[in-house]
Amino acid sequence: MAPTRLRTPLVSVIVRVRNDADTVRRAIESVISQGIGSFEIIAVDCDSRDRGQRIIDSFAERDVRIDALHSDSPSLLAAANLALAHARGTYITFIDASSWIAPHTLDDLLAFVQDNQLDLALCGLSVDTYRHDGSVSSKEITRPTQVFVSQHEFRSNAWRLLETGQMGTLSGKLLVRDRIERLGLRLDETTCGELGFMAQYMRDAERVGVLGVGAVHVPPTMSQELSQGDFAMLPVRCERHFELMLDLYHYWGLDGDPASMDVVRNRHLERVVACIGKVCGPECTLPAEEKHRIVVELIGSKHVQLAANATKPRSMVVSAMALPIKTQNVKLAMGGAAFMTRLFGETAGLPFSLDLRS
Repeated sequence: MAPTRLRTPLVSVIVRVRNDADTVRRAIESVISQGIGSFEIIAVDCDSRDRGQRIIDSFAERDVRIDALHSDSPSLLAAANLALAHARGTYITFIDASSWIAPHTLDDLLAFVQDNQLDLALCGLSVDTYRHDGSVSSKEITRPTQVFVSQHEFRSNAWRLLETGQMGTLSGKLLVRDRIERLGLRLDETTCGELGFMAQYMRDAERVGVLGVGAVHVPPTMSQELSQGDFAMLPVRCERHFELMLDLYHYWGLDGDPASMDVVRNRHLERVVACIGKVCGPECTLPAEEKHRIVVELIGSKHVQLAANATKPRSMVVSAMALPIKTQNVKLAMGGAAFMTRLFGETAGLPFSLDLRS
């Protein structure tokens, strides 16, 4: 007998699908097998060019707990907003169709939120890189289980979550839908997409918890596809991200906190290095002079220069790129980025969740 549709599900799981025919079935089945009795899945196809749309339609036809929506836009941000408008659950969690949820993760997160009356819960992430030979390399991103019982305690420790990359992504979180609606939150490229959404959600959060068990398995976000128009916007997007984090830490009164500012600057440097690597990579087919202009703009920013001169890089790749950035040596920066990408791959030494599209 088919499951009965619940009027008010406890958890709405938003699954964003874009050309993910090979993995979307695994993503949805990982949610169904969680064991939570009260849930809904809202799967949104982002104008896929493969069988992804047909796959989520077939799931929706067989299971009343699954809704299949279709967006004419390829934007994952637009897909998230469409799903949020349809969500009915008390809590919201997001995964992309290229990701999957380890068994019992949602059960553990839900109990964690309810037992501790949290505004937000984060769980561990496993960043899985699939190699051409079929092997998988996984990097665990997690912190010990901890509940921050006050705004001050959370704010003074938030830099640790920013450092790992857990803070700026929708993956691996359980959010309160009433809070999202009360704040009027939606994802917007002009406000830094997922990072902007999470920054607004956390801005006045009272109680936040980190659950050190369970995992959401995600691909490296550095492997994302960029359009040629995206490349030209990279310098502007880098500045937006940095200014967003400065604004958040200013609001929290942490401008003078050395640990917080060091992490914010390091993340900015890492983003810039990632952008240079993308511009110098094979998928960027812009003319050489346009690539040169983008890198000039990236490393010539006063914020980048401040970050390069005021902080010690935490990764091998960024450390190797520090000198050409400081000296604004465009040729050396482009050559170094291209070499690092060929030698180590585009994610080597860089943290998770550097989304370059917003």
